[in-house]
Amino acid sequence: MNKLLNFLFRWRRKLPRQTRDETSFNSEIQLEAILDTIVDGVIATDQHGIVQLFNPAAERLFGYRCEEIVGRNVSVIVPSPDQEAHDAYIANYLHTGIKKIIGTGREVKGRRKDGTVFPLYLSIGEARLGQKRLFVAILHDLTHRKQIEEKMLILSNAVQQSPNAVLIANREGVIEYINPSFTRLTGYRYEEAIGKSPSLLRAPHTPPEQFARLWRTLIPGGIWQEQIQDRKSNGELYWALETISPVRNAEGVVTHFLAIQQDITDQKRDKEALQESEQRFRQVAEMTGEWLWEQDPEGHYLYSSGAVRQILGYQPEEILGKSYLDLLTEEDRQHWTQNLPPAPKLQERFSRLVNRYRHRDGFEVFTESTGEPIFDAQGRLVKWRGVDHDITERKRQEDALRLRDRAIEASSVGISIADARQKHHPNIYVNSALSRITGYTRDELLGQSLQFLQGPDTDKESVEEIRRAMREGVNCEVVIKNYRKNGSWFWNELLISPVRDEAGKLSHFIGVQSDVTERLRAEVESHELEIAKQIQRSLLPKAPLDLEGFQVAGFCLPANHVGGDYFDYFHSSDALDIVIADVSGHSVGAALIMSEVRSALKAELRKSAAGQPGHHAAQILRSLNELLYDDLNGADLFITMFYLHYDLLSRQLVYANAGHNRALLLRENATSCQTLDAEGMILGVKKEVEFEEKTLPLKVGDKVLLYTDGITEAQNRSGEFFGDARLCRLFSSYKQESPQAVIAHLIETLCGYCDGRSFEDDVSMVVLKVV
Repeated sequence: MNKLLNFLFRWRRKLPRQTRDETSFNSEIQLEAILDTIVDGVIATDQHGIVQLFNPAAERLFGYRCEEIVGRNVSVIVPSPDQEAHDAYIANYLHTGIKKIIGTGREVKGRRKDGTVFPLYLSIGEARLGQKRLFVAILHDLTHRKQIEEKMLILSNAVQQSPNAVLIANREGVIEYINPSFTRLTGYRYEEAIGKSPSLLRAPHTPPEQFARLWRTLIPGGIWQEQIQDRKSNGELYWALETISPVRNAEGVVTHFLAIQQDITDQKRDKEALQESEQRFRQVAEMTGEWLWEQDPEGHYLYSSGAVRQILGYQPEEILGKSYLDLLTEEDRQHWTQNLPPAPKLQERFSRLVNRYRHRDGFEVFTESTGEPIFDAQGRLVKWRGVDHDITERKRQEDALRLRDRAIEASSVGISIADARQKHHPNIYVNSALSRITGYTRDELLGQSLQFLQGPDTDKESVEEIRRAMREGVNCEVVIKNYRKNGSWFWNELLISPVRDEAGKLSHFIGVQSDVTERLRAEVESHELEIAKQIQRSLLPKAPLDLEGFQVAGFCLPANHVGGDYFDYFHSSDALDIVIADVSGHSVGAALIMSEVRSALKAELRKSAAGQPGHHAAQILRSLNELLYDDLNGADLFITMFYLHYDLLSRQLVYANAGHNRALLLRENATSCQTLDAEGMILGVKKEVEFEEKTLPLKVGDKVLLYTDGITEAQNRSGEFFGDARLCRLFSSYKQESPQAVIAHLIETLCGYCDGRSFEDDVSMVVLKVV
């Protein structure tokens, strides 16, 4: 160093070269060459800090050229805060002689011409040349080494602070390093693991073929990575994702192995639990018939469970790649195509969506579908996962229930459902018909027992029968008098049926209620009419008469059960009396009036037979009107009647008419008939009435027809009446026929005219023929 300093001193003063000896000259040449080629910077300053020497390496370090820095204070290349203290340090040293860095070395910082600061290793020496001092600094650039050290520190800290366990072993498999995470994972402390083999982690159930794969990979220099089960220091097993890679030196020779373990015990457990859960779910879904599926964002099947076989008749692999739209019915396909956005844009969960699929065999299948969109980490739709539940049978039942409910609501009979488990059995359902029958609104009927429809005249025995049936939980059918909201009564045909739950316990009563008031009234009336029918039949003649001098026959066809028509004929030794009548109304009252007419008529005929004067046709009608007036007026009835008396000896016909149809007379030699009529008011309108009486002679072969308006007022399908003229023509055409034959022909023709339909009014007729 002193030799170097002397040289530097002389080199700086530029001594004449001829004063140097040959040896000194050669040394200086060598030293100058060294200064120019040395990689470290060399800077020499005087005792005032003025730069005397600045070699090429220093130029490269600081960015200054030699001529820019020589003669300037060296502090120009020293950064703060050392820059400000530099001159003071030299002065202190010169004054006290206390060395701090002179004669030693240390790391410092330098500042380049562009202002950047970089690390240096500084060594300073001192030379005395008489009274002069020269300080020489050798500076080594530490930038690259510092960068390497920093990288090494970062790498070391990364390994030390890594959450994954790190192990380094040499080629012989001896552990040389473990990081703290290794200790946390395995439980082995540093001193317990260093110098040991990694086999201390080996679990008893790790398959040997896994280690065989490991060495087959590492020996050629490859990188091995697998999931492996290892054992902690306390014997507890754990799962790790382990990566082992070789570490090579500068020559590429493998010197160590680096093992990194990531603890995946929880993930493994969670994954296994998830797989087990999914498998269990799939098994449950298979057992319950749930169809599990996955679709891509466009709706094409990626996965299908086996339940699709039972639901749609397809094998799972048959529908893979198909769109769900391909399996729907045409109606549903059009519906979803028109009402849903394109498949990739549909990204919202749907639940309990009812679909109609077409089974492989062609019939419709209803399912309830739920789907969940699956997104990746970037929020992109990856696929759909969902389940379909076959609700075909449930849908059929629901449709049947809806149809039943509509039928119940539309029913004309009242239907109620009562809760048998609650006191007084309140109604939980009533249909609209029950409201219509009772006059109470649905809200007024709900929560009530139908006992409140009973009233003062409700039969107690029927009530008790209902109570007994409900106590015993058996069927009950009664007809009971109930009362409407407005107080009016009606006959209720009530049918009560018990309903039991799955356990056989009584839960409800169903009541079916019909207003049968009109039906019962009709039944009563029908019964009365049947009685009246028997009365009427008993009043009519039992057979036609075919006696010396005349033939007579009659016929009555009631329009209903009881006719209002009546005819009769009475024969004595020298006379024949014939009557035909039409009583207004068709009821028992009319039949009783007929019975009364017949009794009164027989009484009048007895008077005539006793020889009382004036008892012919007109007098008989007058007497009948007087006798029947009060009864007819009280019953709001009236009678039309045509009465004739035929004297067998004189062959004189005497007749009178009380507002009845005119009789028809057909003479034996005539081609058409003539009408017989006389003035007279119908019976029952006025108490005192005079009747006109007419007389005419009859000859052999003459016929007389008495009839009611049921014949002439009968209508065909066009609404045309049969009429008097048609009757007259027909009667005239049967001139040679017997009375019975005439009646048969007329009835046959009349039925044909009406096309077999029932007559609107009673049809009665009597035919007299003189022989």
